[in-house]
Amino acid sequence: MEMEDRISALPDGILCHILSFLPTRDTIATSCLSKRWCPLWRSVPALDLHLDDQTYLQSGCIYSPFLNFAYATLLSHNAQQPLMLVRLRINTRVGPNYIFPKAHFNILIKAVIKRGIKHLHLEMPLTLPLPSSVFNCKTLVVLKLWQVGVDILQSIDLPVLKILHLDYVRVGGIGYISRILRGCPVLEELRANRVNFGTIVGYQSMPKLVRANIGTNFGVEFPLEVVSNVKSLRFFLEFNHQQGFPLFPNLIHLELNFVTFIKWYVVFELLIHCPNLQTFVLNKPMARILPQDWACPRFVPECISSQLRRCTVMNYKGTECELQFVKYILHHARALQTMTIQHCLNMWDKFEMLQQLAMCPRGSATCKLLFK
Repeated sequence: MEMEDRISALPDGILCHILSFLPTRDTIATSCLSKRWCPLWRSVPALDLHLDDQTYLQSGCIYSPFLNFAYATLLSHNAQQPLMLVRLRINTRVGPNYIFPKAHFNILIKAVIKRGIKHLHLEMPLTLPLPSSVFNCKTLVVLKLWQVGVDILQSIDLPVLKILHLDYVRVGGIGYISRILRGCPVLEELRANRVNFGTIVGYQSMPKLVRANIGTNFGVEFPLEVVSNVKSLRFFLEFNHQQGFPLFPNLIHLELNFVTFIKWYVVFELLIHCPNLQTFVLNKPMARILPQDWACPRFVPECISSQLRRCTVMNYKGTECELQFVKYILHHARALQTMTIQHCLNMWDKFEMLQQLAMCPRGSATCKLLFK
């Protein structure tokens, strides 16, 4: 009995959407299935091109054949169909004898930009320069850069960019990052990890920014003024933190990560500047490094007394300072709904902690204690 091919019976739009989740080489391979599938890959709204050691070096090929394939694929794409996403990854560990064809790469990027793409993901070796034309794409909504080098930065014009991810981005000038941010007037989400911001001077608040995820940045402090308007913030506090905190009037979700040892007075100093905070996640270092003495704050931050709904302490080890912090939150947080403790304690230490917290006075009669 012949099996019914229900997948091929789906409309072209649905099939192209499904194929957009596959690497482009696999998408092209589906053209061999049947006449029904043969033209579909040309209308897929995404190009996902990956150059790695396993795929290309084993056959003796390197940059030029890959770029030629990428360019030919782009030219073969149906110009009447929108090209929404281009993901280009170059993950090769080649020696100095291989010369990267910069001119061919620049032509490819310019051709991609001319298609009016909305999502661009680039992952390249740091030694390869990023074409400056990327920062002048007026249709980009999402730009994700991983391990790219920005050596030359001319004009920046990203008028509709809403999501910007910068991971391991090497910049050639001190003021490059601030210029990039100023060129994104409607940015809503920012991710920055292992990026050299150079100096905290020259940065401005971004009024449209809603979410920010700031990782470690080579010991350089992140200019917090940039993210002062966000509603959700996750960031790592460097060990040498010295700058004051701006006011975060809209912040309702905060995940604070300490790179080395925790500074309790810094925790409360930050909470004072978050008057409307509802969710607080404190992620402590895994190792026991330079334990800090607990000092009870002089007054209760506004967010703790009236706004805080959820509090989570990660990597809880049962130290006296940690216990005092949890007790303080339970006692003063009148609107608290859940206190979650993610611990690494044995059964006996966990039982002892439960006994201590059970006797702690609570500001919220409905608060639940959760242990993970």
